[in-house]
Amino acid sequence: MPGTAASIDQLTGHNMAPDTVPDPKGQPPASSGKRLLSLLINSPAYPALLVIAAICIWQFVVAKGLVPGVPTRYIGSPTGTWDAFVHLANKGYLGSSLWQEVSASLIRVLLGFAIGAGIAIPFGMAMGMYPSVGKLFGPIFSFLRPIPALAFIPVVIIWFGIGQTGRIFVIATTAFLYAVLGVLGGVQHVPQAYLRAARNYHLSRRRTLLYVVLPAALPEIMVGLRTGMALAWAVVVAAELIAAQHGLGYMIENASTFFEVNVVYVGIAIIGAIGVLIELGFALASKRLLHWVGR
Repeated sequence: MPGTAASIDQLTGHNMAPDTVPDPKGQPPASSGKRLLSLLINSPAYPALLVIAAICIWQFVVAKGLVPGVPTRYIGSPTGTWDAFVHLANKGYLGSSLWQEVSASLIRVLLGFAIGAGIAIPFGMAMGMYPSVGKLFGPIFSFLRPIPALAFIPVVIIWFGIGQTGRIFVIATTAFLYAVLGVLGGVQHVPQAYLRAARNYHLSRRRTLLYVVLPAALPEIMVGLRTGMALAWAVVVAAELIAAQHGLGYMIENASTFFEVNVVYVGIAIIGAIGVLIELGFALASKRLLHWVGR
């Protein structure tokens, strides 16, 4: 009967519109707008689209003075920042090329990180392998680690003056305090079964350290070094506040004094770009050195 057939179709859902078919998991059907938003967010192009949208809003809304109460003089613009970058790349900043400013910061960071990490690795391993050393110095590091690098600058000026040594000291101290934490954690998390096996094979303390402890702790050591390097690069601006004559931090500080906001943006962008390259470098090094992790 037609009425019966219609009733059966209604019960079985054969006549339901495609958009109203319930989800197999019992969830209500998603609207086309939500599906489109979900596809956009999960798209690989979403980060680039987000950056482009932010730049367009900055250029055509904020920089044009369309936001009430926002002075455009201190906001800058994407085109102004690009023009400042081209000028710096061609003419330099106050008689120095842009590469001189970048290389000055890189040299300070690499030298400070090398000193800090070079001390942190043996010191952290000693704290991990000898409980008495860990108990002696552990509270000191717990006290010093939360103190920001800016707090050390007045003391550093008193100790070392305004020369290069003070800037290197601030960077090395920052790298050391965070790298030693990763080294200590890595040594403390070495499985006891590895150490018992080393004792059963009568390995010397030196061979146990080189062939058992160090490889087992290397993943966490790399994490500590990566964190220390990232923070050392982040603190370069603070370190170059100590009467530096070259460097990205010096360029940013000097440009802000004269309200050259687009030059400040260029310096910030270069710091961020180099930070990304440092992260990629550590990721590649970890992939090569720690090829067994996760297998």
